Amino acid sequence: MTETSFDSIELKYAKRFFGIGVLCAALYFFNKTWRSLVTKIMIGAFGISLVLNLYIFPRVYKTVQLKKIYYEYSEIETCAEMEKRFSTDLKNGKLVYFQFGIGYDIELAKTLKEKYKIKTIGMGCIIQSEKECYNKLLNEYLKENHNDGIIDY
Repeated sequence: MTETSFDSIELKYAKRFFGIGVLCAALYFFNKTWRSLVTKIMIGAFGISLVLNLYIFPRVYKTVQLKKIYYEYSEIETCAEMEKRFSTDLKNGKLVYFQFGIGYDIELAKTLKEKYKIKTIGMGCIIQSEKECYNKLLNEYLKENHNDGIIDY
């Protein structure tokens, strides 16, 4: 599953099992002689579909939440607005780091999350000045309060 797609192999199987369950539900009403067998198949198919969907849900939820956070910040267009947002985030304890570049630094994201509870959002190659402004404020905060900074090459 990618960040932009929710069409995982598990979801494809869940759809198929759900379809089998619906087909069995229709057969249940139209053919009374097969009700016992159809009921077992229907319960099994719906059960498997439910389990697969419950397995998929946490991954989809994380992606949707990250996109929601990204959308909130993408509405901010100036450095001054981003400074206000940084102070709000600092008060709420929900800081974010925008990571620019071709490759996503997994170790940096892991360190920021574990050590400082800072979420990292991969932004790709195009550096956006307002988000870079936020990153500078975040780096200053880390240097002042934790005697540490973000080294991002």
